[in-house]
Amino acid sequence: MHKFPITEYKKFSELPLDKFNTLKFSVYILDFNWNYLFVNDFAKSILGERGEKLVGKNIWAEFDELQHDPSFKELRARMEKRVTTNIIVVSPIHRNRQNITGYALEDCFYISSSILPDKENLIEELRQQLLKKK
Repeated sequence: MHKFPITEYKKFSELPLDKFNTLKFSVYILDFNWNYLFVNDFAKSILGERGEKLVGKNIWAEFDELQHDPSFKELRARMEKRVTTNIIVVSPIHRNRQNITGYALEDCFYISSSILPDKENLIEELRQQLLKKK
């Protein structure tokens, strides 16, 4: 789902942060202590004022609700083992379905997240695409 070629990069200092700000999905870069190093503009637009103040803060302290969610516990455990991870979960923060991909670089975690359409919106979107093809 996330088509950014993150595997081309090894370290935080190599990441094209300006390019991340043009993506239409959320990107978070965290150090291995789970402190935010970077939050892209799309993520900030989803999180609002809360998103503007994340750099330097710990994800688990800022979003306590994530610590108790089984899917996020699994994401955390797998990423700490440096295993590329993908989960689909209903966010306990904004209540939308989202697809989350986590990838460990040499010195940080890359996490991307896309909000998935709900079933009714997805069906309507498919209808519209079929109508365009006719």
